[in-house]
Amino acid sequence: MPMNKTEEKSVAKISKSALLLLGAGALVLCLSFCLYLFGGEAELSEEEAAACNEILGTEYSASEYEDISSLVLSEERKAAYPAVKKVCLTPNGDYAILAVPQGYKGPIRLALVISGESEKTMGLRILEHMETEHYVRDMENSWFTDRFSGKGVGEPLEVVKLEALADNEIIAITGATMTTESITEGVNQCLALFKEYRFEEKQKNLKETGSITVYTPEGAAGEVSLEEIQKMPAVKRSMEIRSSEGTTSHVFRGTLLSNVIAGVDPTLLERYEWVEPIGVDGYLSDLSMQEVLAENAVYLMYEDKGQALEKKDGELGAMRIVVLDDDFGQRFTNYVVEISLK
Repeated sequence: MPMNKTEEKSVAKISKSALLLLGAGALVLCLSFCLYLFGGEAELSEEEAAACNEILGTEYSASEYEDISSLVLSEERKAAYPAVKKVCLTPNGDYAILAVPQGYKGPIRLALVISGESEKTMGLRILEHMETEHYVRDMENSWFTDRFSGKGVGEPLEVVKLEALADNEIIAITGATMTTESITEGVNQCLALFKEYRFEEKQKNLKETGSITVYTPEGAAGEVSLEEIQKMPAVKRSMEIRSSEGTTSHVFRGTLLSNVIAGVDPTLLERYEWVEPIGVDGYLSDLSMQEVLAENAVYLMYEDKGQALEKKDGELGAMRIVVLDDDFGQRFTNYVVEISLK
């Protein structure tokens, strides 16, 4: 039955009001995202704190999360990791990071918590998005967000479609691969920023104490002192090292690096594929475990020509990683204080 003019006007008014309400809602949502995109908010909101508390299983108030964004997000890091908007520290020393990667239809606001002890992700929550609900209705379900738990800072996460064969692989939501990739990119930026910041913080506190600490992705595995290392099977190795300043001759004394790692836990040699020695000066290099286990290849040296190696401050008692087939010493690590296994 056709409508009369009065009814047509009423319908038109209702439709106009509905459009205005939808437009206002969209405007509020866009303004909310803009605050994040351009740094309009600083401290953690109650909504964000609630999401992080859900991950942590705690009841911290928003004020208990210490905002360290100004310390972590330098201008260079803002440019390198544009998705990351806030970084907060929990009372327990974990990191709550808020990020806004660009999704298929608009920004996706998410919260990620990383353990300060294990340096692995503890959980992910999606706070807000503009994606089409029909395609991403499962995006906020735990079976999807749990895929981002327990991830370390070693390798970037990658999206796969059918089956995750490696720890760094994330299975995409069916029909929403681009959205999954956007979320994964946001998490990758959080992890990369966290790794960079934590490394710098550790470097500030590194000291040559006469011992080496061995770390795994789970945390500190143990410590070996120079005195203990000097009791391990020792060898002397002569070599010449070439550089732009000329060639120098050396007669190093030390022990296989594999002996040092085994001194903490022999099973570490079987469980990890990469060895990353770190010096007090911040220098590090990557060595494959296969190379470390090879005969007469990688040593930890503590003497040269019968004299103890000098620490960075000039005192005696330094330790140095020496790779025998590296005539230029580019993979040597001086003033070794840590060994990270991956």
